[in-house]
Amino acid sequence: MELQDKFEIKVFILFLLNNLEEPLEFTTVNDIVIQDGFVNYFDFAICFAELLEAGQITETAGSKPLYAISDIGRTAIESYESTLYNSVREKALRSALRLLAFNRSGSKINSRITETKGGYTLKCVISDNERILFNTEVFLTEKHYAEKLKANFDERAEIIYKGTLALLSGDVNFIFDE
Repeated sequence: MELQDKFEIKVFILFLLNNLEEPLEFTTVNDIVIQDGFVNYFDFAICFAELLEAGQITETAGSKPLYAISDIGRTAIESYESTLYNSVREKALRSALRLLAFNRSGSKINSRITETKGGYTLKCVISDNERILFNTEVFLTEKHYAEKLKANFDERAEIIYKGTLALLSGDVNFIFDE
């Protein structure tokens, strides 16, 4: 579901900034807002600029400006937060917190589907600033299934990584019990 109404997009941006409770660089705010596909980049950029101009977002000057929700923005979000679907709020906030945790550790996730002869290849990668931590590639015959697996990896990469390590180390033998 993509948010297309400017009002909804502004509420969405303020909701995330209010719940993250820390000043962020523009690129980080951008990544957080567009990562789940609820908002496209151009709509985000327009709405962000309007929120900044209206004083609902503040900018801290420095070598890299940081942005945070203002008191005016907090007042606005208190009245309108409930207009966002619960599922959108929960997924976006979970994704935002995960992205911030990955950014702090230097980890990045990447996944892509490519069409190949007879099906699709899904490649999933987790890396940090120095190395690839996780890299897997699977062949699938159905595009919708590949998209489902990609979405699951994008939303739960760290859990999949930990689960894979547990399986490989034999720590979860109960999975193999009949």
